[in-house]
Amino acid sequence: MRRLLLVLALVATLACAARAAFPPGFLWGTAISGFQTEMGGKPGHNDPSSDWWVWAHDPDNISQHRVSGDLPEAGPAFYDKFRAQSRRARSGLRSNTLRLSIEWSRIFPTSTAGVDTSGGIDLHVLQQLDALANQAEVSHYRAVLDALRRAHMKPFVTVNHFSLPLWIHNPIKARDAFMGTDPNGPPPSGFGPPGWIDAATTTEFAKFAAYLGWRFGDQVDLWAPLNEPEVVAVSGYVNIPALFAANFPPGAFSFTAVIRVIENEIDANAAAYDVLKQWDTVDADGDGTAATVGLVQNMVAFHPKDPMNPLDVQGTQHADYLFNLLFLNGAINGDVDANANGTIDSGEHHPELVGKADFVGVNYYFRAVVQGLPVPLTPVIPILDFIPTTSYQTPQNPTAPPCPSTCSDFGWEIYPIGLREMLAEAATYGRPVYITENGIADANDDQRPAYLVHHLEVLDQAIADAVADVRGYFHWALMDNFEWASGYFPKFGLYAVNAKKRLVTRQSARDYRRIAKANAIPADLATLFGPP
Repeated sequence: MRRLLLVLALVATLACAARAAFPPGFLWGTAISGFQTEMGGKPGHNDPSSDWWVWAHDPDNISQHRVSGDLPEAGPAFYDKFRAQSRRARSGLRSNTLRLSIEWSRIFPTSTAGVDTSGGIDLHVLQQLDALANQAEVSHYRAVLDALRRAHMKPFVTVNHFSLPLWIHNPIKARDAFMGTDPNGPPPSGFGPPGWIDAATTTEFAKFAAYLGWRFGDQVDLWAPLNEPEVVAVSGYVNIPALFAANFPPGAFSFTAVIRVIENEIDANAAAYDVLKQWDTVDADGDGTAATVGLVQNMVAFHPKDPMNPLDVQGTQHADYLFNLLFLNGAINGDVDANANGTIDSGEHHPELVGKADFVGVNYYFRAVVQGLPVPLTPVIPILDFIPTTSYQTPQNPTAPPCPSTCSDFGWEIYPIGLREMLAEAATYGRPVYITENGIADANDDQRPAYLVHHLEVLDQAIADAVADVRGYFHWALMDNFEWASGYFPKFGLYAVNAKKRLVTRQSARDYRRIAKANAIPADLATLFGPP
């Protein structure tokens, strides 16, 4: 009621007014991933060939609370409902784009290791891959992309959004192999399939990326090889007892493994960049470029717990370097900090890796507060001399510190100005920027409208101040979905999902629609929520 009265009071003077417009051609979209949204319809459309399927269903993981116990087959059924849900994205939000992923385990449920690429990836290799691919799934994804294009939405395809085929990664075997090992010692060997810790995964990923470029290039021009590669590495391999446990597969605790994984991901990004450029030769949208290939990096606004404490300040600098910049430096500048000491030593610059991104995608959600330490947590990563607080107390996490300001249902601190800070960092790489994810867990939708407007106001001002060349904004997420180890408790969607798998409009969706339609923030919304 308060909202309605305020809007009515403002409508006479502000109904037609708006903030300065976003740039012409600005992309307004939402983001989803295949594994998180596709299931929930026909049982035959589940994806049991994925490592995350096995991880989420594992009885030991459930009993030890590594995962929520929620199951992906209770999801929003995008696999079956993609036409209707895509239309809602277009008509309900005025989106002109959708970011989504194509599931590796659906296209190649069995191994492609027998396809020899030692001489490069040529047409003969692609034909061999085509013989191995699940053609029903290829046809399905072509139908999804066609539906987006018919709805006048530009597809933005993430080649890999966390989940891996079981023939690439058996997370239970990997979890058990790491148990009891020295986190500072060499990772265990002899188990498999081992996932990103194995350089062979890079070879197979390049095959998958090339195949997607070849089979879907006539429908897709905007690509990102990997989603949040450092999240995969840290959440999968730095689960420190009593300190940090995101419990992504394989739920390991190994400082040596996390560095190896990031190095392999840097190589995988470069390989995918090259083959997508090689095999996506069709300019699907007529803009003169057949394939634009970039990075999607989760970025956190790190701040010192005490700005006057030199240890906290130093720890903050190191947190920013390790979590925000380490992968970007390797993938764009060719600087692979293999010993994670904060400097590029002899032999760590790789010219063959330079420039493997046409844009930087920034996923921004929250601020973290950093407490510096007098000594590093491990000799393996000499600048890991800090402890970040990334989430605060919630009913699901009652032992966390209380929220210092305003936090989401997930316990993440809401800090809109941090988006500007991350844009400034991303811009230093000399590439255009997309906000590839930004959103909030908010079941009641009483924080999301303000969160949306405040972050877009910060973005609007950053563009006006030439902080970064920002080309688009993707809200996470289109609808509530399976949020990995946390299951369905965090509600990130602009739309809720009812028992019939229909999308239910939230107020934030209505606000998003007005903004996207105007390509600007309506003045009454800016006034309603006040400054960021």
